[in-house]
Amino acid sequence: MDKEYYDNQKEKILIVDDSPDHLRLLSSMLVKRGYQVNCVTDGEMALYAIKADLPDLVLLDIIVPVIDGYRICQALKSHDKTAHIPIIFVSGLDSEIDKVKAFKAGATDYITKPFFVDETFLRIENHLKICRQKKNLHQILQKNIQEKKYIEDELNQSRTLLAGVLNSSLDGVAAFEAVRNNHGKIINFRWIVANPLAAMMLGETKDSLEGKLLFEKLPGHLLDGLFDVLVQVVENCIVFDKEHYSSADGTWFHIVAVKLGDGFAITLRDINEKKQMEIRLKEANSELQYQANIDSLTQVANRRRFDEYIAQEWAICAREQQYLSIILCDVDYFKFYNDAYGHQAGDECLFRVAQGMNLAIKRPADVVFRYGGEEFAVILPFTEGEGALKVAQGIREEIKKLKIIHDLSQASHYVTLSLGVASIIPSSQFSVESLIANADRALYEAKSLGRDRIVYKAVELPIG
Repeated sequence: MDKEYYDNQKEKILIVDDSPDHLRLLSSMLVKRGYQVNCVTDGEMALYAIKADLPDLVLLDIIVPVIDGYRICQALKSHDKTAHIPIIFVSGLDSEIDKVKAFKAGATDYITKPFFVDETFLRIENHLKICRQKKNLHQILQKNIQEKKYIEDELNQSRTLLAGVLNSSLDGVAAFEAVRNNHGKIINFRWIVANPLAAMMLGETKDSLEGKLLFEKLPGHLLDGLFDVLVQVVENCIVFDKEHYSSADGTWFHIVAVKLGDGFAITLRDINEKKQMEIRLKEANSELQYQANIDSLTQVANRRRFDEYIAQEWAICAREQQYLSIILCDVDYFKFYNDAYGHQAGDECLFRVAQGMNLAIKRPADVVFRYGGEEFAVILPFTEGEGALKVAQGIREEIKKLKIIHDLSQASHYVTLSLGVASIIPSSQFSVESLIANADRALYEAKSLGRDRIVYKAVELPIG
């Protein structure tokens, strides 16, 4: 009975927290849902526990005795053996600085105490689901690599032993001789021998094929369209080794043709199943790429994608000597909003703001990002300051149209944005960081002047 219980348990989760109440609450919640839970109360114990038995996920408080949460996270992310483990900070620290520091240390997510049990469980489950998908994809890729190697080994063996294994091969195998005209030019090929599988692929029997001409007696067969290639195999001793789609029956084959005397030998393998696997792998890769670049709450691009995209567009605009603009914006008095309406309403507010910003931008190259917490960013390639200000104004107006009630805001009765804008023509005299810093200063000034406004800051040459 006990063995069956443990066999059915889900992933292992380590909780690091010096608060007995939080340990009991989190541990009870996760055990009830089938997870294996281990609890420790200080950073040193956490590192020993992880070394002894790798968990699938770590719930980590920042302020714990001996070694704090930031250092634990950095230590885990710096080693290959533990770098893959998702780390969710569960902390009473609620400032943007604390959260940014946590994500810089390598955190996967950040949950603020006091937390909502259902929300916390869903976040944990989502991160574990992504881990499961990665593991499954890795297993599929390894299996595919092994299968491909097996196929290649078999093909190499069939080329050297073709004459002796025709009838026992698991592939369709056949041999042909060239049919030449009076001038010695190849005009067709005659079947010499075919194993049962090759005959079946052509809808014939082994005996009925022998002696027939390949490109006259069997119109519409799977080798239609390959005449010129097969001539090159015979005349120039090339090896034809490719995947081929047969429109005759809608099937993919892996075909290998090699010169054999004044003709060629051919191996045919049905690879429809392999093709379907490749399609599934491609779809899985696309989904993983999407998950890696999208903020799960707001469904706009995340900070990781921001760092990649701004570096990419900086290089392009530097090469083309075109303007690159950035907008940084903050939801005004968002902490008051969260306090008044609750975190769930706060999450819904951030989602609506992000989608509203998406509506305000028009060009495919202009991208909205969740920069962190209630802060968003917009990257505008090939856009000078005046154009960026127009986009910023459009965003500001779009958010006002949402009319999200915010009674505790000192700027308006509705949710508003403060926006900082900066533009530059990238060159070696500047850096991406200087552009972001200017936009950040502009945002700070917009907030200092009363919020719900746009401020533009020009990028100046560094002194010296």
